Amino acid sequence: MKRNELVTEDARPLRRVLILADESAEWRVAGLRQLDRLALSLQEFAHLRGTMEVCIFWDSPARPGVGSSAEMASLPALHFVGVEEFLQDVGAFDLVVSTHLFLHRGSLPRLLAELPVIERNGAALWNDYAQKFQSTLAASGSGRSPWCYLASEREIPACERVFLRGHGKSQDGLVSRHLNRRVSRALSRFLLKTPITPNAWSILIFALPLIASLAFLRGTYSGFIIGCAVFQLYSTLDGCDGEIARAKFLQTEFGRRLDSFLDLVGNLLLALTLGFGLARQSTGFHFIDGFYISEGIAAAILIALSEGIVFFRRTRSPASALTATTKWNGTLYQRHHEFLERSGILFLGERFAFWLVQLTKRDMAMLAFLILAIAGWPQLILHLLFAVAGISSVLAGNAYLRPGAARLASEAS
Repeated sequence: MKRNELVTEDARPLRRVLILADESAEWRVAGLRQLDRLALSLQEFAHLRGTMEVCIFWDSPARPGVGSSAEMASLPALHFVGVEEFLQDVGAFDLVVSTHLFLHRGSLPRLLAELPVIERNGAALWNDYAQKFQSTLAASGSGRSPWCYLASEREIPACERVFLRGHGKSQDGLVSRHLNRRVSRALSRFLLKTPITPNAWSILIFALPLIASLAFLRGTYSGFIIGCAVFQLYSTLDGCDGEIARAKFLQTEFGRRLDSFLDLVGNLLLALTLGFGLARQSTGFHFIDGFYISEGIAAAILIALSEGIVFFRRTRSPASALTATTKWNGTLYQRHHEFLERSGILFLGERFAFWLVQLTKRDMAMLAFLILAIAGWPQLILHLLFAVAGISSVLAGNAYLRPGAARLASEAS
């Protein structure tokens, strides 16, 4: 989640928040209790803006004052205050929300901008605050807001569908956006009802590249089709870990690195086992066998070299990412920004570079490989892997050796 998605300069201060809680606090939507989701959204905002006081005002005296979940207990930026102390304080509330409100990630600044301040009620009646909140939320809604008001549990499935529909990544390729995400979102809705974590899912589905590799090693027409189909399935299901992480506030640097590492290993297995499978399929000419094996090994080395250069460049000069422009934010991951802008490929034009990126992304490649396998051209898959990996390595090396933008600017001045 980028900083400017969470905080806007014109967002009003958020120091005292009143949460109106009833039975909807226990509703589980997209994997989290409603009360926990509100608290985590406030924590995410407070992490950048400073601590805030939060009061959970239940509609029944029998309900607990603060809840006992692990999520609520591990939010250091939130200071929970008792109802009597909070409501008797003369200070105004910066925000009043209800546990009937389902917030999308990063939508709190927009809510602050659109939701009028609810005046204090001297009588401090829960129903009065709840009615005011519902009416002001309805009056402030404009278009497709990144939140919804859940009047009953029956509305939860529709809310989850809308929520997950907006939880793809801007870096998704064409196949992911129009095909893969439809499948992964449907599965993520089910997975969010289970305790599975994003990292556990990443490790679990890594069995798919292993199965696909065994199919390639058979060296048969059906083996190549099965292998490519399983790799396509892996590419599709690989989107679930990110959807779970974003929905449950579980994004971590370790999880991102684990996902990237497993993707890299999967690509290496694809090149290696495809080369050995093609050698086994050949008609017995030893030089052809050796050619396919050598090409598979060379493709794997080039894939590792290309990704290694990008990773090493970013690790060695983490500040270099700041020199890259933001025009590729919707197309590339951050680690590839400088690679594209410094590789020299922009010499051919930004539109050409854009489509080159789109057509060589993993989601597009996996679908194309499946089509080639069905057409009976598995050799072409290996040739394409080798060619693209080789070009990527050359461009990555050129980006690595060229002077940084900061150095160029200092030399120009």
